[in-house]
Amino acid sequence: MQSKTSISSIALIAAAAVGLLLPSAADADILEKDFKYNDALRFYHTETAALLKRSLLSAGFAVDETNEIDDTYLDFAARALNAEKKRIERIRDAVKKQTQQASSSSSSQTCSEGDGQCIQADAKYSSDFGHFLTPDLKPGQAELMRWEDDGSLVQDYAVRVGLPPDLVPTIKAYVRDMGLLDIMTNMLYDDPLSPGEAKWFSFQSPYQKDIVAEGSSDELRNFTWNVERPEKKWKSDMHWFNTADELAHEDGLRALAKGGFDQVLAAIGEKMGLDSLNVDSFGFVAVTNCERGFIHTDWEDVDGRAFNFLVGIDSPENAGPELIVEGNRKGEIYYGSNAGILVGDGTRHGTRECDHRPYRGVRITCSIYLSDVTKDNLEILAGDTTSIFPPTGETAADWVWTQRGRHWSKNGGRSLVDDVGRKPYNVEDEIVGCKKHLCTQEDDGGSYRNRCMKTCKVFMNDDDYKPGKQRREVYGY
Repeated sequence: MQSKTSISSIALIAAAAVGLLLPSAADADILEKDFKYNDALRFYHTETAALLKRSLLSAGFAVDETNEIDDTYLDFAARALNAEKKRIERIRDAVKKQTQQASSSSSSQTCSEGDGQCIQADAKYSSDFGHFLTPDLKPGQAELMRWEDDGSLVQDYAVRVGLPPDLVPTIKAYVRDMGLLDIMTNMLYDDPLSPGEAKWFSFQSPYQKDIVAEGSSDELRNFTWNVERPEKKWKSDMHWFNTADELAHEDGLRALAKGGFDQVLAAIGEKMGLDSLNVDSFGFVAVTNCERGFIHTDWEDVDGRAFNFLVGIDSPENAGPELIVEGNRKGEIYYGSNAGILVGDGTRHGTRECDHRPYRGVRITCSIYLSDVTKDNLEILAGDTTSIFPPTGETAADWVWTQRGRHWSKNGGRSLVDDVGRKPYNVEDEIVGCKKHLCTQEDDGGSYRNRCMKTCKVFMNDDDYKPGKQRREVYGY
C-alpha cells in the first residue's frame, strides 16, 4: 500500500506534467491573438479578391480580365501588392520618426513626482483661447454651444450635434472605396496645388461597383469631383474637395442616408425651429499645416436658415483642437468622434493652427451644407462660391429651388433614406459647339462647364434622374 507521501509526490509530478501541456496565461494570449490574425487574414483574402476585381472594373477593364487566372488580373495584383508594401513602409517610417521626436521633446513635458506620469504642457488646450462645454450627446441630440467658464451662449447659430454611430465609419468607407481618401491623404504631400489652382477627378460609386460585382448588368456611371486650394489669405496648405456634378452629389447623399444622417437633420431642424431642410453640398477639407486660422462666416443674412455642418473624419493623434469658433472671444474645440459642429448665420469660425508635416499627418473634415430654402434667402444661397457645384447665378437659383424641403420637414414624410429626389429640372448649353474634353480644364475655375452644362453633364437629365421616384430604386442602392 502506497504512503500518503508517495501519492502526493505522484500528484505533484502529474500536475507539473499537465502544466507543461497547458499554455501559460501569456502563451494563451499569444495563441488567441494568432487565431484572430488567422481569422482576419481569411477575411482579408476574401475582401482583397473582390476589391481587385472592382478596381479593374472601375478603371474600364473587361469582365474577363478580372478572372484570377488572367494575366491582366495577375499583373495588377502584383502592382497593388508592391504599392501596399511601399505604403506600409511609409507608415512605419512616419511612426518611427514620430516616436523619436516625442523622445527628444521629453524635456518640454510636465511630470508628476507622485506617479511619474508625464504630459505635454500644451497637450490639449491653449490658454490663449476660450473653451466650451462639451457634454456627451446622444445621437440626434442638439445643444447650443456654451462657454465653459460661465455657461453663456457662444452664438445663436453655433451648435453641437450628437452623431449616429455609423455616420463617420460610413463616410470614411465611402471615400476610401471610391479612391478619394487616398488622394486626400497623399496629395498635399506628393502633388499639392498652388494657391488658387484646381484639379478634377473622375470616380465611380463604390455602391454601384458592389452591385455590378454581384451580377448587375448596369453600366458603371462616372461622376466628377473637384479639388481646389484657396488663395494665400488662408495661410495654410488647405485643399477643398467637393462634388462637381449632380450625379456625384446624389451619390454622396446615398452615403449620408446609409450613415444615419437623417437623425442629424431632424435634430437641427427641431432645435433651430426650421420648416424644412435639404443637403446643398457635400465635400471635405484636408490640411497638413495651418500657420494662422482664417476666421470667416459661411452664411450671413439668411434668416438663420443656412448652415455648414462639420464632422471630423481623420486627425493625427495628439494633434490638438481642430476648430476655432468665435463669439465674444475665440474658442478652440475638438470635433470628437461622437459629435459634429454646426455653424450658421453669422457664426465666425476657422481652422485651428496646426502642423502635421513632421509625421506626414493629414486632418480631414467633412463639410455638409444645409438649408431651409425660402424666397427671401434664395438669392444668397444661390450665390455661394464655396464649392464648384452647384454653379452660381440664375441657374443655381432654379436648381436650389427644386431642392427645397427635400430631406426633412417639420410635418414629417421627408428623409434621405426615402428620398424621392428634386423637382423636374433640365438645362441647355449657353454656347454653341461645346466640347466634352474641355469640361475639366484646370485653369478656368469651371467657367467653361458653367456655359456648357448639358454637354459637361453638370446636371442629370430628367429622363435619367426620374424625379419623384425613390433614389434607392433609381440608383439600385
